Amino acid sequence: MTRIIVLFLFLFFSCSNNPNSVRDFDESKELPLEVLREVEILHTEKGKLKVKIFSNQIKRFNNQVPQIILSDKVKVIFYNDLTEVKSILTAENASIDENQKIMIAKNNVVLISSDDKKLETEELIWDNNLDKIYSQKEVKITTKKNIVLGKGFDSTPDFRKYSIENIQGVFNINTN
Repeated sequence: MTRIIVLFLFLFFSCSNNPNSVRDFDESKELPLEVLREVEILHTEKGKLKVKIFSNQIKRFNNQVPQIILSDKVKVIFYNDLTEVKSILTAENASIDENQKIMIAKNNVVLISSDDKKLETEELIWDNNLDKIYSQKEVKITTKKNIVLGKGFDSTPDFRKYSIENIQGVFNINTN
């Protein structure tokens, strides 16, 4: 019995918590409110489906911008008013600022339009308020006839009308 009491006293006095260490640990890391796996988010406007977002993992934060972090493969499908697919965006990761209504897709970003144009970049921003997507990074656009390279890109989410800055590439010009 004395051994148990001695062991208990030894364990009791050998453990301690430094309040400063606990506070520093707690303040050093912002933990998410939620962690979700294999998630589908639907965004509607006036009762019509506009965007569908898939992600293998989502973390939502309360006091941090961006408030939602999507990771481990992200897929965003943009729809027109008839609920037809306009374009599909894929990326490794993305972040969403719910207050500003802006999503930033990063790492191996690919946007494919319904008419098979393909955009490749490392970062693409979707601003829902302005209804546009853009990037200041290097981009590569591949169409059936052309490969266009540039740095800086601006488009509608359907990827039908777009502009590129610092353009270069291989162009098929028909002089007929």
